[in-house]
Amino acid sequence: MRHAHFIGSTSALLKHAVQNPATSFIVATEPGIIHQMEKQAPGKKFIPAPPEGNCACNECPYMKRNTLEKVYTCLRDLTPEITLPEDVRVQALQPIERMLAIS
Repeated sequence: MRHAHFIGSTSALLKHAVQNPATSFIVATEPGIIHQMEKQAPGKKFIPAPPEGNCACNECPYMKRNTLEKVYTCLRDLTPEITLPEDVRVQALQPIERMLAIS
């Protein structure tokens, strides 16, 4: 986050890329949005963020395992349950709240 010039939701990233006068962007998100950026902002260059170690944020295989059906089932059945120590839960809540505040 300390190196980012803009952080936002998928729709906010797309809007920023279209409206920003810059012509080149390094994008750390899934590849599908880069395709949308290229369509809506022709003439601008979108560079996927390079991987760091073995982790490429723009190609996360774990995120692709999530489906709407799995989310629905988890919410309906409240399972699987993850139990965290309170201090970890409070720390983990902070970036989620920041993300929601800027979206």
